[in-house]
Amino acid sequence: MMFAAVPPEVNPGRVHTGVRLTARSTASRRWAKSGATQRRILDAATEVFAEKGFTAATIADVVHTSGASIGSIYHHFGGKSELFLAIYEQLADSVAASIENAVQPHREAASDRRDTFRLHVRAYLEAMWENRHAARVLSCGDLPAGFEVTRRKRLATELRNWLAALELGSSPREVLLGRVLIATLAEATLMVTGCDDPDEVPAVIDATIAWIDRIIE
Repeated sequence: MMFAAVPPEVNPGRVHTGVRLTARSTASRRWAKSGATQRRILDAATEVFAEKGFTAATIADVVHTSGASIGSIYHHFGGKSELFLAIYEQLADSVAASIENAVQPHREAASDRRDTFRLHVRAYLEAMWENRHAARVLSCGDLPAGFEVTRRKRLATELRNWLAALELGSSPREVLLGRVLIATLAEATLMVTGCDDPDEVPAVIDATIAWIDRIIE
C-alpha cells in the first residue's frame, strides 16, 4: 500500500486528515462533473422535446443532441418520462429559488400582505420568462401519462403558500377570489412565456399586478 512509505515521525492524524480532504475534493469534483452532465442532458432533452414533442421524441434523439451515452441518461434519469419530469422539477426549483432571492430582501419592508403577494407575483413571472423554453415544453399539451397530476399537486401547494400572504378565509367570496387569482396567474404565465421580445415582458407583468390590485382591493 502507498501509505506504508509514510515515515514514522509523521503525525498519523495529519496524514489521515489529508487523505480525507483529498477524498472529499475528489468527491466534489465527481459531483460537479455529474451535475454538469445532468444539466447537459436536461438542456438537450428540452431542445428535443421542443422540436419533436414528447411522443415523437426518443432517448436516441437526446443521446445525439447531448453527446451523453445512453447508459449515462438511464443512470441519471431513467426513461423518457423521467427525463420530462426532471425538466419540470428543474424548472420548479429554479423558479422557487428566484422567487426566494427576489422576495427575501423586501419581506420586512413590505407594508402589507398585498405588497408581499405582489412581490411573489412579479418574481414568479420574471423567473418564468427566464425559464421560458422549458416552460413552453411543459405547457405544450403533449405530456407523459401522470405528469399533469404531479404538476397540479406541486403548483397547488406553492399557490396555497402564496395565497396565505393574503390571509384569505373560507367564505365563498374568498374561495372564489383565490380561484380567480390562480386563473389570472395561469394566463399571465402563458403570456409571459410566449414573449420572445424581453421589452414586452414588463408590460405584461405590470398589467397582471394592476389587475390583481383591482381584484384584491
